[in-house]
Amino acid sequence: MRLLTSAERRYLAKRLEDQHGVENAFDDLVLIRTGQGRIRATSKEAYDVACRLRRVQQVGLYVAKMVKGDVILSIEGSQLLGAAITKNVIELSEEEAEEWMKAAPIERSEKIEARYVVARCGDFYLGSGRVSRDGRIYPQVAKWRRIPEE
Repeated sequence: MRLLTSAERRYLAKRLEDQHGVENAFDDLVLIRTGQGRIRATSKEAYDVACRLRRVQQVGLYVAKMVKGDVILSIEGSQLLGAAITKNVIELSEEEAEEWMKAAPIERSEKIEARYVVARCGDFYLGSGRVSRDGRIYPQVAKWRRIPEE
């Protein structure tokens, strides 16, 4: 477990503001860098307790991943920041949301300039998706979280 440095926190905050219009992202939480560019968030109290205990493998909630300078929000990360996300959000119907959770590509007719978008269905935020050149959006849903195909 390694805390994000102040420079890394500033970079993350700037990227979130540029990508999704989020200001003051995760300011009240402790951010921890784990393997493969993943970022976990926890409270100061939980982090202090985890530091005092032995053999703690992980602490906090997986909220984002840094890939080639882009921030990919997890489902929980997009839900935590939901109300603050103002840019690059797509609205899905219930049928599209179900396809999203199966990790099936979503077709969009409008041109999307961003590389990553956050999907939502009503008040439910469903995480990030990668926008391809042909306009399809590929959900970034972990295999273990996907709805199985029938």
